Amino acid sequence: MKMTGLNALVSRLRQNATIVILCTSVAVMMMGTGLVTPVLPQFARSFNVSITMVGLLVTAFGVARIAGDIPAGRLAERLGRRPVIIISPLVIAAGAFAAGLATNFWQLTIFRLVQGFGSALFTTAAMIITADLSTHDNRARLMGYYLGSVLIGTGLGPTFGGFIAQFFGLRAPFFAFALLSAAASVWAYFQLKETRLVVSSEKVLATGPAVAEQADPPASVHSRHSNPSLGATQLLRNPNFILIAAITFSVFFTRTGALYQMVPLLASERLGANASRIGLALTVAGIVNLLTLQVSGRLSDHFGRKIVLVPGCLTMAAFVGLLAITYDYQLLLIACVLDGLGIGMSSGPASAYMTDIVPREQYAKSISVYRTIGDAGMVIGPIILGWFTDLRGFTFALLLWTGGLVLMAIVFQLFAVEPPRRKSV
Repeated sequence: MKMTGLNALVSRLRQNATIVILCTSVAVMMMGTGLVTPVLPQFARSFNVSITMVGLLVTAFGVARIAGDIPAGRLAERLGRRPVIIISPLVIAAGAFAAGLATNFWQLTIFRLVQGFGSALFTTAAMIITADLSTHDNRARLMGYYLGSVLIGTGLGPTFGGFIAQFFGLRAPFFAFALLSAAASVWAYFQLKETRLVVSSEKVLATGPAVAEQADPPASVHSRHSNPSLGATQLLRNPNFILIAAITFSVFFTRTGALYQMVPLLASERLGANASRIGLALTVAGIVNLLTLQVSGRLSDHFGRKIVLVPGCLTMAAFVGLLAITYDYQLLLIACVLDGLGIGMSSGPASAYMTDIVPREQYAKSISVYRTIGDAGMVIGPIILGWFTDLRGFTFALLLWTGGLVLMAIVFQLFAVEPPRRKSV
């Protein structure tokens, strides 16, 4: 049965080479990002700065992503998706290489800004390509493939990064990051096709003209959730868009603030774990996240978005709450499993929900705004959790955010409207 499922997955992916090529590029890029994740807080602390300042460093990456999200969408519309996917890894490579040479905290922060801007260009364009290739009936699964490739990279990266740092020093993962980013650019240049003008016959997993023509709900369905002439202001007036963007804000807040910042710091300072053990814990979260995405995408496509999203948000809350009271490595690993489950249940269906409620011709603009709000969580999470940790300790800061996640799940369940389901053709 397992082989049958694997063969079915391979068969579906073969129907559209573009998504496979894109996901390969994304996985390589994200592996580079993952290489520096377990060492970044420790590298920053080597410059004798506080945990709040470490949060500022993590936030610098997110600030640059916010600055780059909307320009990325505009560039993807004007120049095409392919040029952005090719150029952006080179920007990241330059920032990563320079970060490895940083001699003080502020240099490191500036070079993380460069990496963040390049990341905004790359991830926004990659998500737009995924939306270009999707249909209403496979959207969560396709977003799951994209996010799964992110998680393959960010899941494997920390383990390799931890070992590289242990044997070659804290700077070495940054140089490896630069090399992988350059490789992703070369791969995209030779393999990736433009998707801006994709025709209906190229929709991923569509089995015939009837499916392609009816890939999305009719305009009357979209009008119940969005305006066909959407701008940023109109999007921000749509309560369903605000609610799903808030879920994504929470996912990014949890991923960067709790997983990427608090787990390495807590493991190092409370548990005395070395870089390789920290990297292993982050890899556990990434692997569970990847496996969960495949299941959550199917459940979301078949049964609706909210039935998966709300439990996912509550599982993220369980991760943060358990992390708050973690004093041994085994409990840390269990917490990381919960993180993988929670983010895996939330991220893919959230992206699919957002894409459901906007017209296809507005994908680039809508995804840019959506990612900007999500990246705000990347900015705010490390600062807030870092500040409260300096003020009151790990436990207080993490329990405070646990309450925030529970509240977010309740609000979304009560007020978000489930996008209409359409029978498959």
